[in-house]
Amino acid sequence: MTQSQAEPAGPAALRSMIFTPGNRPDLITKSAAYGADAVIVDLEDAVPAAAKEQARGNLRNLPPSEVPTYVRVNGTATAHLWDDVAAAGLCEIAGIVLPKADDPHLLAQLDGALTVLERQAGRRPGSTELVPLIESAAGVLRARDMVESTRRVRTVLFGSGEQGDLVTDLGCEWTPDGTALLAARSLVVLAARASGAQPMDAVFMDFRNLDALRVECQLARRTGYVGKAAIHPAQLPIIHEVFTPTPDEVAEQRRIIELFGQAVASGSASISVDGRMVDYAVAARARSILARAKAVRGQ
Repeated sequence: MTQSQAEPAGPAALRSMIFTPGNRPDLITKSAAYGADAVIVDLEDAVPAAAKEQARGNLRNLPPSEVPTYVRVNGTATAHLWDDVAAAGLCEIAGIVLPKADDPHLLAQLDGALTVLERQAGRRPGSTELVPLIESAAGVLRARDMVESTRRVRTVLFGSGEQGDLVTDLGCEWTPDGTALLAARSLVVLAARASGAQPMDAVFMDFRNLDALRVECQLARRTGYVGKAAIHPAQLPIIHEVFTPTPDEVAEQRRIIELFGQAVASGSASISVDGRMVDYAVAARARSILARAKAVRGQ
């Protein structure tokens, strides 16, 4: 396993990431105020070929922001990848999103390149995340190898978009209920969870159809995903609502932990709470929900 010399920090508790075109500095500035947990400055699909160099140059003037900023670079099928990485790696960013990721060896190479760039810029080696965006059948099947190729991979994006690259590659029919992508979605979440990375769902393309967005968010959460990327600020309230534990959920899990703790103290490791059995496994799940709520809402 190739990894940076410094021990990386754990992943931030992300529920949402919003894309903004890298050739529009005005929108980059605005995006940080939309309320997303992170911003992705896009050098790939949102930028026309004639503006790639300009977008790359804009990275030198990224505005200061309390919101983590990521950069989606162009993929290996283009001539832009390494120039994008060289520019992004010298900036104060949280991470690089690699589109159409399907090669663990490339991620290992990017790890090494980023270490050099971080040292050159006076940044802590290992501080820049690598976020593979899974958008192909090969990427789905190699997801775990990619997550384990470098400690920089702390978040994985699943490319679930309608008419997106994954749907095209699989030759399937996209629907908001996610039936056609369920196997691929499950394989990616398994790879991420088994390796300690956080799985996030990628964009929902029809930003006017908020009802369908909610359906896909709920599917992703039930499957094990912790958040979703957005292409429009109108999508953020629903994404946050679905992926944030509610006050009632928090209160219920706290009650479970309290009652189970009392039971353990009195010599019992299995109790009934509101007619449901609670044991160590249920208590562990309750703690994970509370930890998530604390991370995203400070509850």
